[in-house]
Amino acid sequence: MLKNQMALDNQTLANGVLHSSTNRSLVERNNTLHGNMDDSFRVPLSLMSCGVVIGNSLVCALFCKFRKLRTITNSFVVSLAVSDSLVAVLFVPCFLLDGHVPFFALIVPYIIGYILFAYLFNFCGVTYDRYQAIVKPLSYNSRITRSAVNKILTLVWTIPMALTLIPTTWETQPTKIFTLAKRSYQGFLILVVTACSAGILVAYSKIFQETRRQVKWMVAVGVPQIPAAFAEKNSLRGDNSGIKRMNKSRKISMNIAAEVKAAKVFAVLMITFSVCWLPLIVINIIEALGFQKSVPEKLIVVSLYTLVGNSLIDPFIYSLYKTDFRRAFRRWFGCKGAQHSDHEFTSNCSNLFGRDSYRPPKPTQSPIKKGSTLPEPLNQSFSTETFV
Repeated sequence: MLKNQMALDNQTLANGVLHSSTNRSLVERNNTLHGNMDDSFRVPLSLMSCGVVIGNSLVCALFCKFRKLRTITNSFVVSLAVSDSLVAVLFVPCFLLDGHVPFFALIVPYIIGYILFAYLFNFCGVTYDRYQAIVKPLSYNSRITRSAVNKILTLVWTIPMALTLIPTTWETQPTKIFTLAKRSYQGFLILVVTACSAGILVAYSKIFQETRRQVKWMVAVGVPQIPAAFAEKNSLRGDNSGIKRMNKSRKISMNIAAEVKAAKVFAVLMITFSVCWLPLIVINIIEALGFQKSVPEKLIVVSLYTLVGNSLIDPFIYSLYKTDFRRAFRRWFGCKGAQHSDHEFTSNCSNLFGRDSYRPPKPTQSPIKKGSTLPEPLNQSFSTETFV
């Protein structure tokens, strides 16, 4: 009995993402469910919400505490963290209290819709930043400025609000007009979600193609092969041009490797987003086609947990894949081996043109060992783990 009642409530919950159901229906269904909801359903959601708040709050705190983390790309990361926090702070409490406070039934659909679209548009902003940095690096300096980032972040938070509040314009209209408007709105929002998702996939496919091309170029012609004897002889004469060329090549290779690793981070985020939000998107497409009763109950329950689970996973991705956040975490909590010099604690992205708060130091001259064609630090920069 509880399972069927939960399905009815979650159907209403899913409906709220792409359109607003009638308020009376919301109240009736949610009162039925929450009167019988047991701790086996409340406790997991509450624990997941606590994890979401702790993890994403840590990301935001690291960003605020360490000046060197305040890069352009990390601004989008923090914006994503804020949207994740909204899932725990707004979505879960409203869902758990919905049946006990009738007023919540009026606002839950709008909250869920706003959270979904805020996360989606934040992801579009992240993708745009990565696309410009890797596919069009020459124009990145002029396009992605601090002013431009502020405008983009403003749009990714205000557009979802506008999309979510549109249904309020026909809530009091006659049934015929209400039904027609609701159907049209559903189709429009499904088109928006599909277009954004397709755009993200296309952008990342081009990003990976470009990073592979850059890496192949870097390996083939990016590093000059200078005989050790010739370099050593010129070094004794005071001619360090060969070493300077190698240091320059090292800097280029490190920049490319950094951009590749950044692309990998956001590719993982994209995959988790697709997997976690797919159940809810499928549910809304089925309901938009008029087959609301055909939605499987298990899919509805799974969609609820994947929504919260996605926000729980994101901060772990930041800590595992982004070196700058990982180093900041170790430094803040005094982990062993975290004492790096300032030149090691850098952002993995958006420093290609040195426009962020941190300015990388000039490359130091590395002595070339006899019998080797490359300085040791340069060989280390070709670590395969940075390649896609």
